[in-house]
Amino acid sequence: MKHLSWSAAPLALLALSACQSKPEGQVAAKVDGQAITMQALDAELADAPPGIDRLAYRKAILPQLVDRTLLAQAAQKMGIEKTPEFAAQRERQEQKLLVEMLAQKLANTVPVPTVQAVDAYIAAHPYEFAQRQKFYVDQIRFPQPASTDALLALGQSKTLDALADQLTGNATPFTRDHVLIDSAYLDPAIAAQVVKQALGDPILLPYKGSYTANAIIQRMAVPMTGEPARALAAEILRRKAIADALGKTLREQRQKASISYEAGFKPAGKPAADSKAVRDAADQVPAKSGAPR
Repeated sequence: MKHLSWSAAPLALLALSACQSKPEGQVAAKVDGQAITMQALDAELADAPPGIDRLAYRKAILPQLVDRTLLAQAAQKMGIEKTPEFAAQRERQEQKLLVEMLAQKLANTVPVPTVQAVDAYIAAHPYEFAQRQKFYVDQIRFPQPASTDALLALGQSKTLDALADQLTGNATPFTRDHVLIDSAYLDPAIAAQVVKQALGDPILLPYKGSYTANAIIQRMAVPMTGEPARALAAEILRRKAIADALGKTLREQRQKASISYEAGFKPAGKPAADSKAVRDAADQVPAKSGAPR
């Protein structure tokens, strides 16, 4: 939830559906009788840079909406909207859009983080703020070893070259590259290890079902303090509150719903507590600017 970004949900698929309800409002243009409304133009403002002249932006993007409408009409004439592939994509995009708009609605109910909560978060996450560092790293990425003993043996390597030789000897595939790592995006426990690691000494870290071996080439202190730190901490806490509200809604829906699976498709174990659908929707909510009061 630290990647604070916003991208508008694709609406072109929705525009092709004849059965969808059409937005109402002042008409900006018509294409073969099909209206492009001010509401449709305003929906595009999600992609606009902050502080832009809204009226000028509407005028600038109107030709793009005309072109998109013409292409959508061409797709309709070809019968694309009647294909199973379109139906599946339309359902996917509609669900994503509904969940993102639910997240935005819940965001309006989330209270502003208190000064005390912001201060506590900053104090508990020093490597995101006052002690933040960036590292240029020589990194090897390789599959998770078959056993703990095999992983421990790799951990005995004193240099990255020695570890690469060991992987080559074991016929283990790997990739090697220079990457930039930011302590603000690391798990706090891992960040505490990395910031103390001596230059050149490999450190093994789990990464998305695989492992990386990292040797720091250069480290740079990039502390974040003052109002920028407070604004970021407040936004992180806000997004956590949004995710919590979405998670609560999801749990309530699970309790009410009747869910059945065909043979071979039933998931093993209980649903994950940290739902990807919740994280993705919370990340799509536009960030609020400014520091907490």
